[in-house]
Amino acid sequence: MDFCFFLIGFKEFNKPLDDVGQIPCYCSNCHNTSVFAIRTTNVVTLFFIPVLPFYRSKRLKCNICGASGDINNEVINRLKSGQPVAIG
Repeated sequence: MDFCFFLIGFKEFNKPLDDVGQIPCYCSNCHNTSVFAIRTTNVVTLFFIPVLPFYRSKRLKCNICGASGDINNEVINRLKSGQPVAIG
């Protein structure tokens, strides 16, 4: 008997936005200032090896409760100028 076994999955990779910096922002979910701007890349994995990226976004993510929200260029410009924002 021959068996063919493929293990396919999905993984999310997060990396801080370098051009914004580490400005702590407010989380309206857990009420902490532990939200940071990140770049998220979702990929398809084959045997735990990243193979194909299929979605990229810039978002704010809370380090405590995990709440997140996408951000646009207006929010990024506010963060670059040093103004904290909140997850909506």
